[in-house]
Amino acid sequence: MDETVVKKTRANKKKVVIGISGASGIIYGLRAVEVLNEYGYDQYVIITNAAIKVAEKENGIDLVHEVRKFTSNIFMENEIDAPTSSSSFTVTTKGMIIIPCSINTLAYIAHGFASNLLARSAINYLRSRQKLVLVIRETPLGQIELYNALKIAKAGGIIMPASPGFYIKPTKIQDLIDFIVGKALDLLGIRNELYKRWSKSDQDPSYQVS
Repeated sequence: MDETVVKKTRANKKKVVIGISGASGIIYGLRAVEVLNEYGYDQYVIITNAAIKVAEKENGIDLVHEVRKFTSNIFMENEIDAPTSSSSFTVTTKGMIIIPCSINTLAYIAHGFASNLLARSAINYLRSRQKLVLVIRETPLGQIELYNALKIAKAGGIIMPASPGFYIKPTKIQDLIDFIVGKALDLLGIRNELYKRWSKSDQDPSYQVS
């Protein structure tokens, strides 16, 4: 293939930024990376030091090694010179999902603390009015966390708790994982069939909305 054509193909490839922070639910982030790879997206994955520790404890995996199966664009939280640290890069992408999003990361973004690559990148999405989805998994949420979430929502971010729906009638854990990942991709406008969507025909005949 002509070199010019190759460069144009790469330039036009769809891009998504995925952040994986140190909250429980690393499997959500890993599944998102896997699916986006299947869909042909050029991914830029930001991994925090805490995420590596949680992945090892929670899933018994080397997170960087697992993500590398799907993309070579992997950046650690201290790599401030990565492409996503510039708002000029964010406008070339479909958006950013932090999945899972820790309460610590939520706080950094809400207060504009761009002290690591993950927070800095997310703040870039807010200030350039691009799509940012934070899949928070912590529970319960106190007044401080709710206030931080509200600040981000007011700034244009989307707060998506990792709360799976059971109308899909899940039969395995993977069904619940795919529900959350599918919902997050929906919010970036990425079409997917990871979960069964709500349909009135699926309702129990005896069920009535009051």
